[in-house]
Amino acid sequence: MKKPLFLLAGLALFASAGLGSLTTVSGADHRDSPLNVSNPTADINDVYAFRSTDNANNLVVAISVNPLIAPSDNNTRGRFDQRVQYQVHLDRNGDLIDDVTLNIRMTTQSDSLIIEGAGTPITAAITPPGATAPMITNVGGVKVFAGLRDDPFFFDLTGFQGFIANPQVPAAGLRPAGAGAPADAFAGTNILAIVMELPVTVATGGSSANSGTIRAWVSSTRDGTRIDRMAIPAINTALIPSAQKDAFNAANPINDAASYRATATTTINALRGAVDKLFGVSFPQDGGPLGPLSADQVGAALIPDIVTIDFSKAVQFPNGRRLQDDVIDAALGVVLNRGDAKGVSDAVNANDKAFLTSFPYLAEPHQAAAAAPIRPPSTGDAGLMDDGTLWTLSAAMLAVALVLGATGAYAAVRNRAR
Repeated sequence: MKKPLFLLAGLALFASAGLGSLTTVSGADHRDSPLNVSNPTADINDVYAFRSTDNANNLVVAISVNPLIAPSDNNTRGRFDQRVQYQVHLDRNGDLIDDVTLNIRMTTQSDSLIIEGAGTPITAAITPPGATAPMITNVGGVKVFAGLRDDPFFFDLTGFQGFIANPQVPAAGLRPAGAGAPADAFAGTNILAIVMELPVTVATGGSSANSGTIRAWVSSTRDGTRIDRMAIPAINTALIPSAQKDAFNAANPINDAASYRATATTTINALRGAVDKLFGVSFPQDGGPLGPLSADQVGAALIPDIVTIDFSKAVQFPNGRRLQDDVIDAALGVVLNRGDAKGVSDAVNANDKAFLTSFPYLAEPHQAAAAAPIRPPSTGDAGLMDDGTLWTLSAAMLAVALVLGATGAYAAVRNRAR
């Protein structure tokens, strides 16, 4: 009974912990700021980094943008914007300044993209909506894919929202008895993806694929104006006040500690204080699966917002992120910083479509059906939407954001202590 009690209290807390400054929130990094909502083609949802299954000496970087595309909108929303450019920032020496910047821009014909910044520019075909097979470009050992794909993020949002509205002891994943089976709320929705596979040594500048460390983040601009940046999932979503979200996306990691660490730590302390009040002295903080960490330690690990990948270790979440990594379950296991929460799960343990075993790895996009069209989840509009064609995740997703951020913090501190 202990685990359901912890989960119940934690979920209820996340809905009502008094984090009043976070009035506009969304899940993962889908729709994390006002500029993202008004510029969906520049909205970076998730970033994945893992070793190629075809060649362990290669690194695969996958970026998903333009979230929650209904299959019926594939032809209208399933195209890249000529005015948007994406940048992959790689820091090789830990100074939080780019040593390599990969700039990705569309050609004027919008049928291909150009990747600049790592030697000779690469021009890669864009797979159009409705294509029967992905168009893959291979130039000098670097593979590139761009086009519609199934959204690889998986989570039982409906079950989670039910707990927020009416907390009860879970019977199936996060759902109480009689509430149905767990289901992936993102099933049936598409995103635009850019997938690159390149030698690890191109990223690290080293001589071995099994050594070297990089610190990375991804950003986007539209007409030269920064719209978004993304590294650790949900940092902006969960820890940055609404009025500062666009400014955070416009900033660079080198300034994060001075500008945002205190704010993030204050939010983490508020969360933990509310947990203490709910649990009382009978269940004091005693350390989660990764050991006890103070709010300051978590804040220091999360801010600056970067992903650190040590290639001497397995490249999987949180040292990188594979498509199949269940970040929700991993996060639920540590976010409460209390005892053994292992086994807490939303019971959605895999994507709705099987990932491919070779490049470009992301599952094929969903296509519009003649009957019963699939529609993205009804997730609320956070006061930002002006019509029915866009979707924003509601305040219930604050919990997921905190969960994801905390997972990265625990893992980062643990890795740094070794």
